[in-house]
Amino acid sequence: MAPWDDFDAIFSFNRNFVYDGKVIEQITSNRRVLENRLFADRLLALLGVKAVTKLYPPRSNSDLRTLVGHITSSSLDIHHKQALIYYILKDCRTAGDAAPHFARKCHLPEKYRLFIEGLWNLDRLEFRRAVEFLTEPSIIPTFPDEILYALTLSNLPKHDDSLVMAYYFTVSPPLATEKVQKAFFATLCRASITEAFYFTRKNDESLRRSYLEQLIVLVHKTTAGQIRSKRAMELTSLPLDEKEEQWFEEALLQGSAKALHGAKDTVMMRRLATGKLSGLSADLESLGGKKVDGLNWDVLKQSMPVRNT
Repeated sequence: MAPWDDFDAIFSFNRNFVYDGKVIEQITSNRRVLENRLFADRLLALLGVKAVTKLYPPRSNSDLRTLVGHITSSSLDIHHKQALIYYILKDCRTAGDAAPHFARKCHLPEKYRLFIEGLWNLDRLEFRRAVEFLTEPSIIPTFPDEILYALTLSNLPKHDDSLVMAYYFTVSPPLATEKVQKAFFATLCRASITEAFYFTRKNDESLRRSYLEQLIVLVHKTTAGQIRSKRAMELTSLPLDEKEEQWFEEALLQGSAKALHGAKDTVMMRRLATGKLSGLSADLESLGGKKVDGLNWDVLKQSMPVRNT
């Protein structure tokens, strides 16, 4: 029997195999959509090969042989190599069951196969199918933050916030970078302002404050309408502690939400909701006589009990 890492044995269905032009076009297009890095690129980077985007997708039989040679001659353990070959064989649309046949022949562990199925589907922008594989309990999380971030990309045609949440609650990615933190928290905010708020409290003080400010900005950037009104009501009704109250007002009066429409109104609504109408700043006092939803601020203030704390 030919060794598993022999090119002609791997591609026994067609030793002169060449990637279909439409497959190459799809891979290249999807790479752009995924911010210029496929999960295949990440896998191939483990080989230590530079210029991965020139290596994959291969554009000729010679390029394919070079790619497979890089994989089989690498220092990766045997199952990682076989998993990469399995990924490549899944690209071969005309090869029938070449990929599963290879996995059976090599006795590729199921957790490796499932992981590759998940990444391959991610690279094809088939997110629901990808999450089905990537949340299997047997899989050891690899690239968890990168996978979560890809699922948060809301400009993609099959984006679904529920998949982001399903992956997060199953895998518990570390959220190790600011980019991933912001992307995931934006998804959480869209799902529930209240749940997003309680999530902020699971983090250290600086990140708590950053998240709260992001929450405030998201509410104020929501398109005017019923959803924005509901989010604004939730925001102004949150059970903020003393420190959070301070962050809340600073974000709206001096921070990143300062220039957003309705920022001062939100502070005043919060003050009204909590009865804390003493010690208003000049900016807030200037709202006197202004109408919100048909109600005059002065009338609202006069109708509310005043707390001094």
